[in-house]
Amino acid sequence: MRLGNTIAVVTGSSKGIGRAIALALAHEGCDVVVNGLDVESMNSVVKEIRETGRRAMPVRADVCNAKQVNEMIDECVRTFGRIDILVNNAGGSMGTPTRLPPKVIGDVTEDTWDLVIDVNLKGTFLCTQAAVKYMKEQRSGKIVNISSMAARMGDLQTSPHYSAAKAGVLGLMRHVAKEVGRYGINVNSICPGYILSGPRIERLWQERRDTGKADVIFDHIALGRVGKPEEIASVVVFLCSDEASYITGTTIDVNGGFVTL
Repeated sequence: MRLGNTIAVVTGSSKGIGRAIALALAHEGCDVVVNGLDVESMNSVVKEIRETGRRAMPVRADVCNAKQVNEMIDECVRTFGRIDILVNNAGGSMGTPTRLPPKVIGDVTEDTWDLVIDVNLKGTFLCTQAAVKYMKEQRSGKIVNISSMAARMGDLQTSPHYSAAKAGVLGLMRHVAKEVGRYGINVNSICPGYILSGPRIERLWQERRDTGKADVIFDHIALGRVGKPEEIASVVVFLCSDEASYITGTTIDVNGGFVTL
């Protein structure tokens, strides 16, 4: 096990990519704090982790709320004695399977802008701030931010507020990496592409496979397929392992060649 007897907090880990990350960390020896807003989904992930023989604890907390975030990190340290890994995964464009987020700036309301910036960028800031306090005392820690390829490109398939928020995550990562490196803390980011992590992408990908029609999104993926949540989780495990001990302030793109930099 590459991460034996370490403690991780994974935000937004009740489903999708976050769930895959939490389970992958557990399989590599982590005890995990599972975070989200849906208690039933969190408890399901906790059960799966405990079945691997690792400890797990559900904490319902809104990452946009500083008080709840601080209580979550404090509870982690009270229960497990430390925090070794923080994965800032909570986020999203706030669309639904039937309602896409606005793709042009004129359609973005101030309320929608604030919500997307808060969940994706403010949440990453608050969780990082709370975790770094303990990691500095420990003189060790790993922070991995889940950004998006939307931060890397201008494309009308994404939304302007989501692109701005995820680009902000990368800027925050670069600053914090410089600030806390002297304390033995590594801070990195991952930019996923199209991942089978929700009903909308699953539906679109199934339609593409069923019809074989040209598609403005999927035809630009060099590997010819969408990714799996486990393919993001494996990169998180790598960045949290000793194999990545000399990597910090770096962004890894995991998009099947949709964006090449």
